[in-house]
Amino acid sequence: MRYTRKESVRMNNFLFISVKPEFSHKIFNGEKTIELRKSSPNVNIGSTVVVYSTNPDKLIIGYCKVEEIIKTTPRIMWDKYASDLGIEKNDFDDYFESTEVAIGIKLGSVSKLKESITLQSIKEIYPAFHPPQTFKYFSKKKVLKIYSKIAL
Repeated sequence: MRYTRKESVRMNNFLFISVKPEFSHKIFNGEKTIELRKSSPNVNIGSTVVVYSTNPDKLIIGYCKVEEIIKTTPRIMWDKYASDLGIEKNDFDDYFESTEVAIGIKLGSVSKLKESITLQSIKEIYPAFHPPQTFKYFSKKKVLKIYSKIAL
């Protein structure tokens, strides 16, 4: 099977997402199966998502797989998926206040790391690393190289 360059790039990258601790922990305890965004990441179903828990944690705490990308209005997102979002209605409304599109990244195959990876340990090996504001892409090769140095 041949892939376009765009598809090949997507398949050879991990999607790193930054998530507030209250929500990142809900992903890994099963209370949140859909991560909300205002813009859609360029990923395929089955892509690996690495979850970075923001301040005060500053940790990579686990990873999961993209099961689906949901693009709809905020109203429909809430009406259909409220129990999977891990957020209160008021906070949801505040987040999507001035947007007409709600993006949901449906997550599956959720795996919490036995030992979280600190931002400091990543920066010791890869000083140019900066956690994403929302999300960014890193090559699988680079991620595995960094992880192998941290895990040793």
